Amino acid sequence: MRNLFTALKQDTHANHSILENTFPFSIYHNDNAFDDTAYLAILKIMKLFHQATADAVQQAESCAPILSRVSNMINSNAVLGALNADIQMLCVDTHTKASEALSLQTSNQDTYSEGLSIPSCNSSTSQAIAAIYVWLGSSMGANIIVRRLNAMERNVPTNYYQAMAGCAKAWVSFKQEVESLVPELDTNEEDLIEDIVEDANSWFEHLISLADVIKGEKKLKVDALI
Repeated sequence: MRNLFTALKQDTHANHSILENTFPFSIYHNDNAFDDTAYLAILKIMKLFHQATADAVQQAESCAPILSRVSNMINSNAVLGALNADIQMLCVDTHTKASEALSLQTSNQDTYSEGLSIPSCNSSTSQAIAAIYVWLGSSMGANIIVRRLNAMERNVPTNYYQAMAGCAKAWVSFKQEVESLVPELDTNEEDLIEDIVEDANSWFEHLISLADVIKGEKKLKVDALI
């Protein structure tokens, strides 16, 4: 039987690479490509993702209270609060209309109503564990991003990445807890592992889809100027 985290690392690698090289996330590969608009786009995408995953984790925990051993590790209230603060600050700093600042607070509902629904899953349990894996995995580079942003001397808020750096401290505990949880959650550990890996890929694909929406919005704005 494969180790869960070895399987996750190997089998989500392709989608992870695609995401890193998809705009706006690709700006982190080139400091010269960084601008406030792209940074705001990243925060908008991550707000959608974090809200969706937090909801999925909460729903799964209501059905399987044992998941409380890992559900609080994402610190969702602090992360979402930091995102909202950064988004509002960027909207003011970039002279965005006040109405856009308000729309960003509800953009998750608007986007999902347009067809980007929360990805399907094998089970609420496997979806929740996969969501926490992607959430905490994305936190591992948060400290590095904060240092890079500070080094660029750009006047951009970093509350979100600081909050995610706090989440990164739970990574080792998360792995340990999940490895002990798997046999308690399902007598067929192999099937559960495969389900978690598949659902993790679904979350990555969801993030890629959100990024594609942002790319489409950018193209529409550019086309309107031609």
